[in-house]
Amino acid sequence: MLFRSAVGLLLYCLSVALHYMLLAMQDSREAAIQARDAELRALKAQVNPHFLFNSLNSIAALAVSDPPQAREMCIRLSDFLRRTLGLGEKESISWEEEIQLVRAYLDIESIRYGARLRVEIQVEGACVRCQVPPLLLQPLVENAVKHGIATMVDGGTIRVNSRVEEGALHVWVENGYDADAPTPRRPGLGLRNVRSRLETSFGNAARLTTHVST
Repeated sequence: MLFRSAVGLLLYCLSVALHYMLLAMQDSREAAIQARDAELRALKAQVNPHFLFNSLNSIAALAVSDPPQAREMCIRLSDFLRRTLGLGEKESISWEEEIQLVRAYLDIESIRYGARLRVEIQVEGACVRCQVPPLLLQPLVENAVKHGIATMVDGGTIRVNSRVEEGALHVWVENGYDADAPTPRRPGLGLRNVRSRLETSFGNAARLTTHVST
């Protein structure tokens, strides 16, 4: 009888311990999710101010050399910001929406660079419904303009290609550049932000790589 009581007490203690262990695991998962969501919100909040700062610099330059174009750029920038603010708290949007935002951004920059900025965008049909964090592509295209096209006297072409391979979305952003132009001393905020957002959203399932060809 004493043995049965001891076994029963042991089983009860194990049951209580297991219950609290499961509660601790659940709390840990919820804390990890909350931390991830907070990081995503912080990273997302960096995108628009960074882009806005660069755009205002462009408008300031145009205000001196071409006031009507500066006004047109202000109008397009206002439209772009209105569309991005419309994203609200969305954690993801379709690749089709992301491409539309990139086109709107390039419309803004085309005012500044005119014929010097040429764009080629190819999107495979299977890509359009893929989900990505909002404004993931725009910083890459912004870098292609700032560190590529802007350094070339005759300008150049930005190419954006995307397709689905083995269930994964693959994206390439290519641009020409002046090999004699000063090289940035360190990676910009845009690239760091994109890498961080990919890692936070998808872990090891996504990555960003850069390559310079001569």
